[in-house]
Amino acid sequence: MPPNNRASWLMAKQSPNSVVDVAPYTTPSANELVIKTKAIALNPADVGIQKLGILLNDYPAILGCDFAGEVVEVHPTLAEVYTPGDRVIGAAGPLNRKDGKYCYSAFQEYVVLKVPSIAKIPHGVAYEDAVVLPLGMNTAASCLFAEQNLRLGVPSNHGTSVSSSVGACGVQMASQAGYEVVGVASKRNHEIVRGLGASMCFDQSDSTLIDDIVTYLRGKEVVGAYGAVASDSDLDAMCEILDRCDGRKLVASEIPGAEQKATKGVQIVTNFATDIGQSGVGKAIWQWLTIAMEEEWIKYRPQPEVVGKGLGRIQEAIDLLAEGVSAKKLVVSV
Repeated sequence: MPPNNRASWLMAKQSPNSVVDVAPYTTPSANELVIKTKAIALNPADVGIQKLGILLNDYPAILGCDFAGEVVEVHPTLAEVYTPGDRVIGAAGPLNRKDGKYCYSAFQEYVVLKVPSIAKIPHGVAYEDAVVLPLGMNTAASCLFAEQNLRLGVPSNHGTSVSSSVGACGVQMASQAGYEVVGVASKRNHEIVRGLGASMCFDQSDSTLIDDIVTYLRGKEVVGAYGAVASDSDLDAMCEILDRCDGRKLVASEIPGAEQKATKGVQIVTNFATDIGQSGVGKAIWQWLTIAMEEEWIKYRPQPEVVGKGLGRIQEAIDLLAEGVSAKKLVVSV
């Protein structure tokens, strides 16, 4: 008999509330695992799907991108790598279904996860800490390392001597790949950004921001800019900075439609055409992440803030995230 599964269901597009109810248990196909969920992290994408009705059209639906848990079932294709009882994090796929079922979504007790978007959690690291990483890693990696975007060199499997989760992951991966990272954030978050590997951080509210960055970068070869959370004014500023600096004139952004907002002859590309999870880059990043956690090269940032325990607390966490948070990741224990 398969285990009983339960999920947080969004019954209709833009429904203001989710409902916890039974959900089908799905066995893994080739290159898949089933994981019993222990912690879930909330993302702006979850808010956007529920509040704005974007990305999904088939309801009732199960949302959720970030989760951590214990492996309970392994397809034979992965038997040499994973065993039941392994502790893992993973980037779920709420936009994907199998046989009409939302088995790849994180807001449920048993989630099907496909390689390579899986990394083993070291003993001693709490699920609630590790769960802040998955979607941030995938999103930042798609902007930084994918061929269609900045195509930087990926981090190697050895160590090196922002306020959003994708920004925090991006700073760590770029710095560990050997690049000098220059950050822009609110002043209260400068210590966090530098602690993640940035060599310098500028105040986003400073009236001389553009001139100050251009001066700092004088004599350096710039490989591009990454807008982890970028408004139109941020994109304008990045374009002007790159126009005035030596190096590549390209901004990697996560904002839909940002390509049309390029100025100064600078190109803006987005990560939406990049399937990082199934690419060679995705495989390399997730293999590196397992080692980086084991060797303590990576920090679990933004800091998790546990809203509560149980699938019934997910809606509360989504509502809190919709109100706005800074330098922390809302998490629900399961």
